[in-house]
Amino acid sequence: MITKEEEKESKKTKLYRFWNFLIYGSSIVIGVFLVYLYSAYVFINK
Repeated sequence: MITKEEEKESKKTKLYRFWNFLIYGSSIVIGVFLVYLYSAYVFINK
């Protein structure tokens, strides 16, 4: 039987997983975008 304490703990882990995905995903997307921006800048100024 699931107690209220275990229920709170499972909600916390789901929230942490969501925030980790959001933070790491956005940082990877920003990094890829910066690489694309830099390569476009180099290509334009050739």
